Amino acid sequence: MTSVKNMEIVMFIKKLSIIIFIVEISSTILIANNSDFYYSKGDSTQMTPQEIIIAKEKAILDRWITGDTFGFIEAAAEEITYFDPGLEKRCTGKKDFRDWIAAFNGTFSFPNYELLDPQVQMHGDVGILTFNFIGFMKDGSKEYFNTTEVYKLIEGDWKLISSHWSQTKPKR
Repeated sequence: MTSVKNMEIVMFIKKLSIIIFIVEISSTILIANNSDFYYSKGDSTQMTPQEIIIAKEKAILDRWITGDTFGFIEAAAEEITYFDPGLEKRCTGKKDFRDWIAAFNGTFSFPNYELLDPQVQMHGDVGILTFNFIGFMKDGSKEYFNTTEVYKLIEGDWKLISSHWSQTKPKR
């Protein structure tokens, strides 16, 4: 009887060892091949600077379409400059930028957007992101913008140092 129990225990340990081995190998393969990272400060070691900047911009825009303007404010460096069609002159510095953008917080939302043809040009610790933006409004209309966002690597995080949104007309 004891030898049967011992045999069962040995078989159980062998099966468990095989399962642990498979899990370890699978985990190693997944970690080595995982290219599906999302931006988060400090967790971007396997992404290129271009991928980080685009992912960060998408995360900010995902908040923006809900009416949450603070994603842009949080991403802004102290030295930010900002233009958009509603401004008569440039916002200079984070305080001016915060005052302008925060005023819109919670006053709008729209169902979806497209970020088209994003391109990041790298110049040392500066990345210049350009893209076309289409905002899909609740009434079915669309808002079109050409956008330039300049990011700089500051203390390990890509911060927005310049932002320019210009409204465009859609192609006919």
